[in-house]
Amino acid sequence: MKYLFILINLILLTSCMTTKTNYCINTLAESKSQDSFDVEKYKQRTTNFQLGEYSDTLLDGTIIRRIFFLSNEIFVEREKPPMPNLFHVFRSFYPNGKLKDKGLYYPDDFAKGVWREYDEQGNLINEENHDKDYNFSFEEVLKVVERKHLNITNVRSHIGRENCIWYITSIDDSKYPYKKRSIKLDGKTGKKLSDKTTDLFIEE
Repeated sequence: MKYLFILINLILLTSCMTTKTNYCINTLAESKSQDSFDVEKYKQRTTNFQLGEYSDTLLDGTIIRRIFFLSNEIFVEREKPPMPNLFHVFRSFYPNGKLKDKGLYYPDDFAKGVWREYDEQGNLINEENHDKDYNFSFEEVLKVVERKHLNITNVRSHIGRENCIWYITSIDDSKYPYKKRSIKLDGKTGKKLSDKTTDLFIEE
């Protein structure tokens, strides 16, 4: 049993792409949620079925938030793993608790990789690869972040993408005024489109 435990931990450690700065590109396979929704448990945990929500915090710090959206008549589950994991997990479910769709997303910005959609019987009906236009991948963007010693863990720092352009915003708050570095990269080639550093005056 001891050796089995060690083996499982080794698999978990190697399945997540870690970097020199200890960021981790987690995958759907590592998520803690299930591909089904416990509707009865949701009813028990919320005082108002149509307006309620509840969250669970797991031992490793993962936060799983569950909510019902009346307008769409779906349950939504958002899983936020602890750092150094960079991606959150999204799942939605039909009223019968069966999985509707799932995928990874970078918080408050973009969906990553292949998202899958299912019908109410559990049959796969659609796949969408959100990375298909980005030959210069997020993994390569992260290498730029490391190479330039940028800080993306600050709450004001961010990586985003739109119209096949990557946007990196890094805040250095080691001294005042803060330094804000904004970099744009071509999403297909990785070519640097702009690189600007400005002073950031923020009243705490």
